[in-house]
Amino acid sequence: MDERQAFKNDLAAALQRNVSAAELDVVVSKHFPDLNVFRENEDLIIVHGETRRLLIRRVGPDRFVTSDHAAASGSTNLLDAGGEGQRDVDALIDEIAAFAGR
Repeated sequence: MDERQAFKNDLAAALQRNVSAAELDVVVSKHFPDLNVFRENEDLIIVHGETRRLLIRRVGPDRFVTSDHAAASGSTNLLDAGGEGQRDVDALIDEIAAFAGR
């Protein structure tokens, strides 16, 4: 099984438990150990390097809102401002992998 499929399987298993985006931190950390992963309320923040942040909020069973920011700090309140993209699970996997440079 390739890395993407293993990540998708672990993500799907977690999502079946109806968890928030924040609770996906363990899955993301397992598959992308070089990224820093933090919870903020029900949302997930993934940090790459010093300033890049990927903000993730779960908005439905198979829907996520994401926003990529280049800032030394950033709150998931930025997801409330608009301009973010909606993703399904496959698109979320692709976005996280691209964010990590894979």
